[in-house]
Amino acid sequence: MNKKIRNFIIYAIFLLIVAGCTLTPWFGSEFLWKAENNKEVPFSGIYFDTPTNINNFKIRRSETNSNEKYLISYDVEFEYIGNDSSMRIIGKLGEQAFFGDTVVPRHSKATLKGEYDIINNLLFDEKLNYGDLYKKIENYKFTSISEIRVPLSESVKDYKFKISYEPKNLVYSDNDKLATLTVFLTNARVDNFTDSEYINQSEVQSFNESGIYVNVLELFDNSKINNINFWKNVNNVIFILSIILVVGLIWLGRTSNPYILMALMFVNILTLYAFFEIGIATKGILYIFPILGIITVISSRIISRDKIVFNKYDFSQSLGGAILLVLLGIIVYIVPNTF
Repeated sequence: MNKKIRNFIIYAIFLLIVAGCTLTPWFGSEFLWKAENNKEVPFSGIYFDTPTNINNFKIRRSETNSNEKYLISYDVEFEYIGNDSSMRIIGKLGEQAFFGDTVVPRHSKATLKGEYDIINNLLFDEKLNYGDLYKKIENYKFTSISEIRVPLSESVKDYKFKISYEPKNLVYSDNDKLATLTVFLTNARVDNFTDSEYINQSEVQSFNESGIYVNVLELFDNSKINNINFWKNVNNVIFILSIILVVGLIWLGRTSNPYILMALMFVNILTLYAFFEIGIATKGILYIFPILGIITVISSRIISRDKIVFNKYDFSQSLGGAILLVLLGIIVYIVPNTF
């Protein structure tokens, strides 16, 4: 067999093995966007049984810290005129709410029906600045649960209360909170909706969909997002260049030095997973990388030879390659997440 063709086949098999490791349980996007850091969150808001009875509906949104919990709070006030009815507090409150001395809320769990899927799709497909990033999370959509029903009566008339929620966070890897999102829904006409000042860059937008008023607050850390994008682009360039260099060396017949091939193939491994936006668990580095290190050393040494033969140095060098790749994997994938 022609040496070039043989070497291309060996290199292709090497890349397939490296890519095939993603089928193991220690590789996947869930290690970049961890479920424990990116929890499923319900919508916030109020659903009225008789929204036409609501007047002078005012809402003010702000950031609060309660018992070391970061919350988004809504100060709500309105007048109620008409026959007795009730309202549902949409979502799960982050702290207890008080609706007044004469108002007794009732604990009542329910999943609200309606156009909530349409609103979710509008948000993540069209409205949000970083909707594509949120969609990398397994359960990225808001749910439409409600846990509290509050009676409404004209005898009370003026309602004034505060409801607070844990927002939806977008956390990359272990500790990089990139964005925070909260969405307030109501089926009543809102007369005034205001926001306080926020620490991070923010964007507020509102729209109506299927009779529901939607107000969206998106907070994001542009510097962190830009930094991640920058290093991803650097990784992609290095990955593509390393592939081109190996292919070029094989094509030109410049494969006599196995150490150059070995170094480039190590780079292939260290950049391939990030190129395809695949995260690696610590066990993946400890269990899989030693095997890949051995395969890399053996493959590079075979490519450098005229015939497929092995000698006594292949085994000892492959063990060294296994240790080296594990150390490089720790430096590239584990160390950055500890700071």
